[in-house]
Amino acid sequence: MCQHLTMYTKCIIYPYNLGSQSARRLAEGLNTIRVRPNGSYYHRAQHLVINWGNSTLPRWATPRAIQHMLNTPQNVEIASNKISTFQRLGENIPEWTTDIRTARNWLATPRFGRKLNAVVCRTLTRANSGRGIVLAKTPEEVVAAPLYTRYTPKTLEYRAHVSVRQGVIDIAEKRRRNGFENNEQANQYIRSWDNGWVFCREDLNVPDAVRTVAEGAIHRLGLHFGAVDVGYHPEFGAVVYEVNTAPGLEGQTLINYINMFRSYLGNQLQA
Repeated sequence: MCQHLTMYTKCIIYPYNLGSQSARRLAEGLNTIRVRPNGSYYHRAQHLVINWGNSTLPRWATPRAIQHMLNTPQNVEIASNKISTFQRLGENIPEWTTDIRTARNWLATPRFGRKLNAVVCRTLTRANSGRGIVLAKTPEEVVAAPLYTRYTPKTLEYRAHVSVRQGVIDIAEKRRRNGFENNEQANQYIRSWDNGWVFCREDLNVPDAVRTVAEGAIHRLGLHFGAVDVGYHPEFGAVVYEVNTAPGLEGQTLINYINMFRSYLGNQLQA
């Protein structure tokens, strides 16, 4: 990410899908357009392109257009795959492997006590919200998958929205949604909507380590912005689960992103 002399007058949204609600909301909030990878858009030097989760190099991607883009397709591609994400991050991540024998051996050598001894079999490496996850507590339950992570205990889980220029611009904590407060279906291991969990913004007391590892993940992945899912335990610290370069946006989170992108206008892109 190099420094350039151009002052930006307009943001352009390059979404992974024109049907993305968040991309549409951003375009409305920024009073701009969304462009296709194979469309007729022509990049102008005063345009700052916001790549909203697209790993495809567009037809109109001249070297100048890429230089004036937030989140290049190359780095979005790395962030969209959990294996390449873990390889790039290197630290503050769960213990992971692609070898099923190693994953089964983890269950014979607990790190956090037998009650919390589990392997997360990730049958999909480009999924979120718990999709494609099989939780194994015995060697027999470990299924064939391209990626395995050793379950790391967590008392809290957050989604931190990070700008490389501004740090954490928005953060929310996963909590049990109404009706699941005392329900065993509120799975402690996989905190997804289907398992009874939602993001909440009220009464937060976020450990400094969560903000630190979230900001570090965005820097290490070479991104300008992204949503980082982080688990936290007071004894075992903070670990990054995944980074989303096109997160769902609504309410105050949407406003914060719009304001963050507006801050580039009249300025120049720099690392």
